[in-house]
Amino acid sequence: MSGRSVELPDIPGAGDELEDYVAALFQASGHYVEKQIVESDPADLLELDIVTTNYAQEEAVRRLIEVKGGGWGYTDLFKVVGWMQYLKIQHGAFFITRWDDRGTAPSRMEPLGLNVVCFDDFETAPGHFEEKGFGAFAEPGLIGLWRHSYGVERKFVKLIHKRAKKGEEGARSAKTYHRQINNGTFFARAPEESLAMLYQAYGEHPKLTRGYADELDGGTFDPQSESVSSASYKAMLEGKHPELQACTYFEHRARLSILKAAVDYALAHPYGAPEFGMSEDGKVWIFQGLTYHALPATFHSGMTWLRAQPNFRRYATFWQQLLWGWGGFYLDDREEREFEWMSKYSGIPADEIPTALEAFDRFFPISGGWFISAGATDVRMVKMVPLIFQGIGAHHRRVQYSLNKESGLSALNPSSRYTLSDLVKRINCTVDFLLASS
Repeated sequence: MSGRSVELPDIPGAGDELEDYVAALFQASGHYVEKQIVESDPADLLELDIVTTNYAQEEAVRRLIEVKGGGWGYTDLFKVVGWMQYLKIQHGAFFITRWDDRGTAPSRMEPLGLNVVCFDDFETAPGHFEEKGFGAFAEPGLIGLWRHSYGVERKFVKLIHKRAKKGEEGARSAKTYHRQINNGTFFARAPEESLAMLYQAYGEHPKLTRGYADELDGGTFDPQSESVSSASYKAMLEGKHPELQACTYFEHRARLSILKAAVDYALAHPYGAPEFGMSEDGKVWIFQGLTYHALPATFHSGMTWLRAQPNFRRYATFWQQLLWGWGGFYLDDREEREFEWMSKYSGIPADEIPTALEAFDRFFPISGGWFISAGATDVRMVKMVPLIFQGIGAHHRRVQYSLNKESGLSALNPSSRYTLSDLVKRINCTVDFLLASS
């Protein structure tokens, strides 16, 4: 395998590094994670570090999380409590790296639903995390994997903002799209409102990556582009043009957000959407569920399929793990073992993993389906997952299978001999990107 690597500090620095570390703890313990959510108002700005959802329990549990690497005080704690009340989130956590002579904060904040946690020793932090009851790690090594994954995500967003400042229309559209799916829909009043906003944004950017590629080729940006001959687009598929890879990331983020909203809606309305009808006194029409009924037919058929699955509540978390942790692929010749690992991490029984993998095809049907084979290899991957994120998944396999130049994948079928070099290509793409943008 490649000898180059990107090292993570054992002790994360303040700011982004610490926030990524805390988010990785929740992600590695089976939570759905949303990060850096911003509600902008002409006069005020609400910035949320992390919001997690645990779908493993009978009722989904949301938690608002604030991370402080520097000085903090009770004003910061009560600010988070206020956010919790505003967002109707009952559980909160405030992570710090030193007590600052406020050791009584946990007992004072616990009755308000806010858990104050100090990580003053990062060697024991994962154990402390488990002891506090936030979750358990199926595999502690996933913490580092998710820190790398969040690093890619942050650098994608920063790259798009940088290119937007240069005046590139594709980057400007990508920046707006990311804000819509990451921020705007989070503050929707109900799952159906979030779904309507997501589908509107999704419909406005059906070919974001292709349109941006046309612009990089010297043409004009068109988010409806049907071009299939773009040189930049073809180069992107080989690991070039990280700005285009960022766009494919945003496009999949939108699909993932729709899937999560679908899960939330199915939990809120287990027997289907409310029907139109008259009020009890028969005087007025009640248009409950009107927003839901206006959503695309593909969504309605997807919801019928989703509700029929015994573990559908875990599907959004599973797909988040699949796309940004597993790299959007699995190895065909080791399918049984890979599905067992996916089951261990997601909580979905191994024999149901193939059904969970149908989610994108059910909600976003395309010709030929979403999964394709990567040439003469055993890689079975979701279309359009950025090669840089595929490198995260390839690194995951390198660790899981203890791969190196001497001990590669067993030649279980003729294509296996190409798989190792293919995974190396993906890892190198990720390392190149992280080193170049560090």
